[in-house]
Parts: sequence; structure tokens; C-alpha cells
Amino acid sequence: MKIRFIFFLALLLLLTLDGWSQDSLTQKRREIHFGIGPASYGGDLGKAYSGSSLLVNIGFKLNKDKKLNGNFRLSIGSVTGQELDYSTTDNTGVPATPNTFFKSSFIGLNYEAHYNFLDKKKYKVYLSQGIGLFRFNPKDESNNNLVDMPDTRSLGESYRNLIIQLPTQLGAKYYLPNDFAIGVQFGFMNPITDYLDNLGVWGNKNGNDNILVLQFELHAPISF
Repeated sequence: MKIRFIFFLALLLLLTLDGWSQDSLTQKRREIHFGIGPASYGGDLGKAYSGSSLLVNIGFKLNKDKKLNGNFRLSIGSVTGQELDYSTTDNTGVPATPNTFFKSSFIGLNYEAHYNFLDKKKYKVYLSQGIGLFRFNPKDESNNNLVDMPDTRSLGESYRNLIIQLPTQLGAKYYLPNDFAIGVQFGFMNPITDYLDNLGVWGNKNGNDNILVLQFELHAPISF
């Protein structure tokens, strides 16, 4: 996990420094954007990415006319999963009582480097890599906080619900005559945790949980 974190941080710094070195005297243009669409969970409960909940985001984008752009994004949403016949075993000898349902609300704030590999006047297609903070709160079907229910996890197992995220997105947008733009963005939020569903040691899948997102976006130019 540390190697992956260092790699993405180095990539962000290199891309951003490269963007600052180009056209530094060109007047910068800025955008705000709003997006909405489904967010789907992949983890230990149920079929991966089979269900979806609503995700909304708002962002502030810099240097619209460059190949490389910086972007700040705030995301708010939730994901859910259920597997009624879910079971596991505990090597400690303590009876395993994992949760079979969860709904996890979350909020994320991150910085992204957008690279426009197709950079035309009317449309842009880009790849973005971000880094930021992600806070989540898994609850059971009775709306109880699962993080406060140690009997749903292995003996002595605990976790933090404020973590790092490394969102990776592929997007495209088309500019209208009034300089507004409509766009679509697709990718993964990549929260660095295996506990979106409250299941870690008692989970039956290796690796971190994840969130697949699809966003339909509106971009508006601003100046100040």
C-alpha cells in the first residue's frame, strides 16, 4: 500500500510540475463543474458492482486551455451491499457473526491531475489521477454504526474510517457555443481500505474494497 501511495504521489507531482512549465504567461481560465450518477460497490458482500447508489460531486478546475489541468473535487454518496447467506469461519475459535448487509455513506475531497490526450477546441478526452481524503460510515439494516459493533468482526479487529483515496478516471467533455460543456466521467474511487462493508478478516475476497463511478457532468466557465 505504501509503495502504491508513493507512486501515485510522485506521478501527480511530475504531471503538475510539467503543466506549470508550459505556457506560464498564458491567462488561466477556470471552470466549476457539477456531476451526478451511479456509484457501485465491489467487496465481500454480494456480486461485485451489481448494485448502485447515487453519487454527486462538485469541483473547481484550473487551466482549462492546457493539456494538463489541476482539479479539486468534493464527492458525496453512498454504497450498499447484501448477501443473506454470507458465512465465514474464525480461526480463533470465537463464533463468527459477520454482518450480511451494510450501507456506507461517504464524503471525499481530492486533488486531481487531468491530462488531455485528445485536446481539441470543441472536445477533450482526458485521463485523471487524484489523491485525497475519504471518510465513510458503514451501517447495518437498523441504521446502527457497524464500526461500533465489534462482534461483527474478528476478536480485537478495528479500523479507521478516515483514509486516503487514489481516484482514477477516464473522461470526455464537449463544449457548447457559450463555453459551457457537458461531459461524462468513468472510473474507480480507489479508497485504501477493506472495510467499506465492515468486513476485513472475515471477508472472503482479497484486496481493498472499491467503488465504480459513472458521472454525467456540466462544466461552467468562471472568471475573477
